[in-house]
Amino acid sequence: MPPEDKLSRNSSGLVLALSSGGAPGMAHIGVLQVLAENDISVRAVVGASIGAEIGAFAAIGMPEGEMETLATAFDWKQTLQLFMPDLPGGGLVSGRKILDFLSARLGAHNIEDLPIGYAAIATDLETGEQVVFDQGKLVDAVRASISLPGLIAPYRIGARWLVDGGVLNPVPFDVARERFGGPVLAVAVHAAVRRRGKQKLPPRSGQWPARVRQLLRQPWMGRTQALEEWLESQLKNYRKARGDKPEWTARRVLDQVMDITQSEIIRLRTAGSPPDLMLEPDVSRIGPLEFYRGKEAVAAGRAVARERLSEIKALLADHGGASGVKQSTTA
Repeated sequence: MPPEDKLSRNSSGLVLALSSGGAPGMAHIGVLQVLAENDISVRAVVGASIGAEIGAFAAIGMPEGEMETLATAFDWKQTLQLFMPDLPGGGLVSGRKILDFLSARLGAHNIEDLPIGYAAIATDLETGEQVVFDQGKLVDAVRASISLPGLIAPYRIGARWLVDGGVLNPVPFDVARERFGGPVLAVAVHAAVRRRGKQKLPPRSGQWPARVRQLLRQPWMGRTQALEEWLESQLKNYRKARGDKPEWTARRVLDQVMDITQSEIIRLRTAGSPPDLMLEPDVSRIGPLEFYRGKEAVAAGRAVARERLSEIKALLADHGGASGVKQSTTA
């Protein structure tokens, strides 16, 4: 069965809720691959941040193999180019290169015309409200949803300035059920999900600082003082104190506070409208900007989906192909 037939809008199939989390979110691709290989249809996808991006690729009918090729084609230099600081207002990067990347792959699709249901989550920076995009330009919805505070500048749509959907809804399983019914399969890669279970995170890979040091040794780096200083500041985030414990830099403090907050958000949302099943790929050693580790992330997604494949199949059987009605609301 071709991939476009497996991701079809019909009366049965899963409703996916794909989490935020940066580079570890490439695990979503591995989950999609296993679903396709086992003829498990997906009739709707709701995503936050990286989940909104991967979900958009699925919603336009991009084959899972092409998604993996796209994810694994990134090396550390290409990753750095996407996030090269240009110091606009509101973030380290303006997001222009990221928008170009998205536009080249998502084209001019409108959400309401997609072959499956789709919604992306963003956060209104001024009002603090959750914004659900289920109509309008797909590329705008994704760009708004991935605007990680402090890194990627907020994205303006109409009168609203929008930031990352993971700020308010890291794993949007409640929106998935509200918009499309069930059964809802959530895929959560964010550190907040692991913290929810009070699991101690393993030490993070040292690949990123090693690559940055290699870049700093390049002869031309001395001619770009601003970039050199920024990269040096990033290295400080990875330096170790005595006892091999990471230093509490300003950036790490902010990240930790965000994770703690999101952990509580997930707990509260789970109490109100839990997913039918949640998959948690083992991506704890992949940093949020380590997009060059796509192969590892995809493999982690495949592993957890295969491990729980019988539960996923039972989920569909238990719901008897239950469907939901798409509710269209203006973002």
